[in-house]
Amino acid sequence: MRMRSLILLLLLVPLSGCIVTYRDFPNATLESLPKNHEPKPFSYHVEPILTRDESGGGMSRLGAVAGIILLPGFYAAVPQVDPIGEPGYHEVARTLKASGMFSDMIEAPAEVPETGVYCYVNFEVSVRSPGLKNFAEAAHFLPLLPILITQSIPYYAGEGGTTVVYALYRDGQLKQTYRYPITKKGAGWIVLLPFAWLNFFTNDLKDAVRGATLQFLIDAQRDGNL
Repeated sequence: MRMRSLILLLLLVPLSGCIVTYRDFPNATLESLPKNHEPKPFSYHVEPILTRDESGGGMSRLGAVAGIILLPGFYAAVPQVDPIGEPGYHEVARTLKASGMFSDMIEAPAEVPETGVYCYVNFEVSVRSPGLKNFAEAAHFLPLLPILITQSIPYYAGEGGTTVVYALYRDGQLKQTYRYPITKKGAGWIVLLPFAWLNFFTNDLKDAVRGATLQFLIDAQRDGNL
């Protein structure tokens, strides 16, 4: 009986409940886009959303995927992470195409071209909650029991997240940089596991990036840069 209880405990420990939502991003929609815009060619480059913290430290995408699978609470604890399939990264191109504002879309390298309109898109990490920083530091004191610590201690992340940065160039010259912060809120604890289904009804990173990209198109057209 004791052995069965121990096995059950070991199976439950990695299954931390994790509820995450994204807030405070632009609520722009396709219907909000200008209707009188003349379609022109558009080049762009999107940097991947790297999993990192505000100190600049990070991990590989493989490590991030493994963390989400093995430790679901990891997703809410880290301020910037693109889930499996990189929906946030791919949403930029999907939204640009869906806007119908461009006659030709060219996915270009990171180097700024000498001619034409070009946009360099990057994702910067925002500082997470001070309490969550203390939570992460506590886990380092007992490196042999990281899973037990991260799953048995409840936490709430009410700050931090991602800032989407759109640097817009024309004929090799920077015209303007547009920045749109996205707040990531999340909570993790093993007792929240029965409520994990709520994640299907919250805003995800893809929703936030779509809103930010549409707002960028609106603002850039208003400023005469598109």
